[in-house]
Amino acid sequence: MLTKLITNNKDPNATMVVVTLLNANYFYDAIANTGTKVYRLNIDQGRLSSLRIFELFKIIKREKPDVIQTWMYHCDLFGILLKMVFPKVKLVWNIRHSHLVKGADKGTTILVARILSLLSFMPDKIICGSTAAQQYHTELGYRKNKTLVIPNGFDTDIFAPNNQVKNDIKRELKIPEDHLVIGHVGRAKKIKNQIDLIKAFAEISKVHKNVTLVLLGKGMVEEYKTHELIVNNPNIRLLEETPNVARYLKAFDLFVLPSLSEGFPNVIGEAMASGVACISTEVGDSPQIIGNYEFIAKRNSLDDLREKINYWLELEEEKKEELKVSSRKRILELYSIEKIVQLYVSLYRKVA
Repeated sequence: MLTKLITNNKDPNATMVVVTLLNANYFYDAIANTGTKVYRLNIDQGRLSSLRIFELFKIIKREKPDVIQTWMYHCDLFGILLKMVFPKVKLVWNIRHSHLVKGADKGTTILVARILSLLSFMPDKIICGSTAAQQYHTELGYRKNKTLVIPNGFDTDIFAPNNQVKNDIKRELKIPEDHLVIGHVGRAKKIKNQIDLIKAFAEISKVHKNVTLVLLGKGMVEEYKTHELIVNNPNIRLLEETPNVARYLKAFDLFVLPSLSEGFPNVIGEAMASGVACISTEVGDSPQIIGNYEFIAKRNSLDDLREKINYWLELEEEKKEELKVSSRKRILELYSIEKIVQLYVSLYRKVA
């Protein structure tokens, strides 16, 4: 969302500067390409040095911001330190998790979130990326009067249907022309629960022979390339992380998100804007985005996930086409990027 916020900010009076604590990736290159100033501290995870902290202080003194906006728990904790050193600067936290899952999320992440709940009187505002995130964190102890929800927005020009691209990708991936494509995009992590989708597809593909599953994301190839359900299924494609997710989404007929936890999953909105029907587990704001409980599966239920996919597969072609159209229409009406960016900028002006 940070990248989308900056690249879609058209307000000449709202200047933004980015400081990334870790090594930069292609998202920060996209930000820099807009002319936005980007500082890269290149802090190695687990090896924070006092020199890097002082470098951060120097950046704040040099830039003289009216508002410091921090993203994710560990940066929110850094924000408290900056607020103590620069008390006149307004501090806004941004929370992306809907809830934390022991065993799936890192123990240090859970600990930091609990520490932040005790310190939540310090920021001027706390932006939650979803209603689920707001509810969970207020229950955790975050100050309710500080929180507000700003959902993610989507660029419906970038994320849009394109049959030519769809056909090109099917050729590139050697997917037969008559195959329906079920897709998933996400990091290969336990909390994303790709294994349930793989298991569900293994059963589904025994009956539906003209369906291909595409799994795309960081670590996907390494994690699953030797898994027996992958090796023995010629209708599964594994793809590594790419900066051009929008192109691959155009190739999907159905998108499936089997996660154990989410906040406001961008990829659901991006898929829907691309004219793709979506199925998700009942996590975060997925039900609110999709807006149709026929396509919401119980969390951590392999059987229900498989049933929902089968339900979609057995729909008549006319109904499948209607879902594609209605999915995009819902994003156009409720989650335009222009509207969401304005909510951020208006908040910054209000607290400043």
